[in-house]
Amino acid sequence: MSAIFTESTHGKRQLCYLGYRYSLKRKNQNGSEYWICVKCQTTATSYLDLSVIVREDHTHLPDETDKEVLEMRQNLKRKAIEESSPIDLFWFIY
Repeated sequence: MSAIFTESTHGKRQLCYLGYRYSLKRKNQNGSEYWICVKCQTTATSYLDLSVIVREDHTHLPDETDKEVLEMRQNLKRKAIEESSPIDLFWFIY
């Protein structure tokens, strides 16, 4: 399975891989990126070919809905910025 890169609700890059979400910790000189799980201290490294190596076992189960919720929040945030209709009407559209 390949890595999927998203953006957090605060605009930070995140990695979604095998049902887990990671926040970017640092970029390495060789082009790889070092990530840390958003729910535990498990780390992963992603490479330019989109391969990922996870260093430890997670202390929680994977959560595919976590990524879906993040995508919904991003869409709502984008719509709120783009839409000029009143907020009351905005919520009834969805």
